[in-house]
Amino acid sequence: GCTATIVYQLYREQNATIDKQIAGLLCSAILSDTLILRSPTCTETDKKAAYALAEIAGIDPEKYAEEMFAAGSNLSSRTPEEIFYQDFKKFVANDLVFGVGQITSMDRQELVAIKDKLLPYMEKALANHEVEMLFFMLTDILQGTTELLYHGNGARELAVKAFHLPEDTKQIILQDTVSRKKQIIPAMMIAAQE
Repeated sequence: GCTATIVYQLYREQNATIDKQIAGLLCSAILSDTLILRSPTCTETDKKAAYALAEIAGIDPEKYAEEMFAAGSNLSSRTPEEIFYQDFKKFVANDLVFGVGQITSMDRQELVAIKDKLLPYMEKALANHEVEMLFFMLTDILQGTTELLYHGNGARELAVKAFHLPEDTKQIILQDTVSRKKQIIPAMMIAAQE
């Protein structure tokens, strides 16, 4: 579960009072970590903690989260490199080494603008890493979808195989997909090992 949920539980176990500011911070962390309680990594315990903390903080969790994500996702002034490495991780499956980055936003237009910046940058990023393939998740929180950008020899084919897409797929849009950890990486690992 979300670390902030665990902190909330520790407060409750100690019968400690959570002040309004701390409740707001903990609630913010849960909403951020769980993509406004929409991620498959979100547990019922996370949801209960978020709503309890929101009540203490005096905030509407949905409205507050939308404002929080809107403020945090203004990426228009950032360079492609800053965007790319904001949340980037490397993975190994058999002898295949690949990298996967992710950006989340509540603004579809912002994701389109980011895509235009990232596609040319991915070629440079591939040369800078000891990886064979790069992937980048443009995740639309409100729609619950991810456009998966790819670069590298065999990258498109691996994604097509991992997500059971038609062979001629060029633009990869994954419905109900927001989690790298639970949805993207397991499918790619299985496909890479087959």
